[in-house]
Amino acid sequence: MSVCEPSSTINESAFLLLSLEPARLALADRFYRSFGYKVKCAPQERVFVLSSPAGEWAGAARFVPQSSGHYWLRNLLVAPEYRGNGLASRLLNQVKPLLAPRGCYCFALPHLTDFYTRLTFERDPHHCPADIAAIHSRYRTRGRDWVLMGYQQT
Repeated sequence: MSVCEPSSTINESAFLLLSLEPARLALADRFYRSFGYKVKCAPQERVFVLSSPAGEWAGAARFVPQSSGHYWLRNLLVAPEYRGNGLASRLLNQVKPLLAPRGCYCFALPHLTDFYTRLTFERDPHHCPADIAAIHSRYRTRGRDWVLMGYQQT
């Protein structure tokens, strides 16, 4: 079975989207670390998690505010046992309206560009602010092949 195939069918509507208060960001750090991510969420970030009916976190995403007023999506993660059930799409679709009017940008792994395109992110967006473009450029010079993608509410 591939990582993207569901291990069992779940009711994605049973999952609750939570916006974390700064006092709970250490829990997000622990969640990410449990899957090998070296993450330290900062108080100014907007961190959202999907919680299962049993209260277990199934996924998380960090949105880092930039000086331009836009958000940089970092570390979208769904726990392996929940992958393939549409939870990453659900998380992003529920959060996108909360990021209006500025929108957000991410650096997608090449094999995930279709996923973000289905969620109305645009590849190499012409509307990318300079601060996010500069970060992407730094990653590219370090050999990262991440694809710049952006979402703006229309």
